Amino acid sequence: MGPDRRNNAGIEIGDLAALDLQSLREHWRTLYECEPPVRMSRELLIQSIAYRLQEQRYGGLSRQMRLKLAEAGKLGTGGKNRDKSKASVRRKIKPGTRFLREWKGRTHEVTATADGRFVYRGTSYRSLSAIAREITGTRWSGPAFFGLFAKTKADGQTRQR
Repeated sequence: MGPDRRNNAGIEIGDLAALDLQSLREHWRTLYECEPPVRMSRELLIQSIAYRLQEQRYGGLSRQMRLKLAEAGKLGTGGKNRDKSKASVRRKIKPGTRFLREWKGRTHEVTATADGRFVYRGTSYRSLSAIAREITGTRWSGPAFFGLFAKTKADGQTRQR
């Protein structure tokens, strides 16, 4: 691809903002080979057309990025944000991982299983939080209770280890 085509792409993308809605819809039909969504805003039409032009001229997303986006989409369909964080924490804990926590002078041991659950004193639990509640008698963030998050000294915020 020569520099002329890249310059033309920039000019064409730059001109999109000046086009009326009818012209934008014609560009959409040409580029996507289908009708644009009826309720799509003008701004989103411009962004979508600009993206498609760049994709055609400079190449689309890499395979690795497409896989990452697909994975993120799967996590996003599970419901609330709270569910997403549970899924990401569970994914990173390997089966057989042992968690040791001392609480009020006693040491508690938890083992992660292959099915994503946790075993504490011979009983299977669906989350570390449930075990933390069993141990303390109050609600806790299980990952925080078992030290899966580290506090930074500078800002006091927690981050995943």
